Amino acid sequence: MDQLGIEKRLSLSYLFCIILGGIASITTGISWGHWYRTLDQCVGRNCSCILYGQNTVSRFLGGGQAPCIWVTFGPLLYVFFCICLTCFHGYRVLFTTKSPRMRSTRSVVAKTETGSSVQITAISQEDTSPLPRAFWITMSVFTSFFFAYALINFALFLDGFYTTCNQYRRVLEKMIGMHGSALPVIHRRLYCQSVFDFMDYMQLDSENASRNGFINTGLSLSLGLAASCFAWMILLFSSVLNITMAKRKHRYV
Repeated sequence: MDQLGIEKRLSLSYLFCIILGGIASITTGISWGHWYRTLDQCVGRNCSCILYGQNTVSRFLGGGQAPCIWVTFGPLLYVFFCICLTCFHGYRVLFTTKSPRMRSTRSVVAKTETGSSVQITAISQEDTSPLPRAFWITMSVFTSFFFAYALINFALFLDGFYTTCNQYRRVLEKMIGMHGSALPVIHRRLYCQSVFDFMDYMQLDSENASRNGFINTGLSLSLGLAASCFAWMILLFSSVLNITMAKRKHRYV
């Protein structure tokens, strides 16, 4: 694959990362902001996070604030990085440098009706202007770092999501009054989306705070999870492309 093809793929990859990172940040922020005051009922510490919720004897509490800060604002770091590179590679792809050494020529001799010969030369732009190997090595390091960064962000998000889901299953046991052989229905058959649906309508507000209406918490968090998952996959793909170019021997440096 030539450099132009690589840069086209990188431009699209970075663009998708911007979109996915924005979705992950916005959807998580909506859920966190909606439940912030309702779940923050701890004494002496902040437990407002929708992730890592805790079931206690008397009430359901949120998790520490740090995971929500990380999951909500963490993607913005690689979003900013991808914005810069989308502009860079996008500009190069759209406005390919008109360098003579990057052009291929093909000449064809054709005869006219009068019998004279005419030479037709076709000039095509094959590639973008070459970038030094140091650039590709640097980008390989950055994209590999952000791949690991996004993967950790997703892993924390996923763990916090399932922790809250499993903890709220215990709340449902008490609310619905299920026991005995009916318990596996809650713990094994009820999807987390349904658990969060129960939470949306059955979780009571605290004494000093109330929610402004209802949101689909399960859908919001699931969208954020999906976006976060695809983001690290695309960053991995971008890293592979940059490493491929870094390992390639360049003729023009």
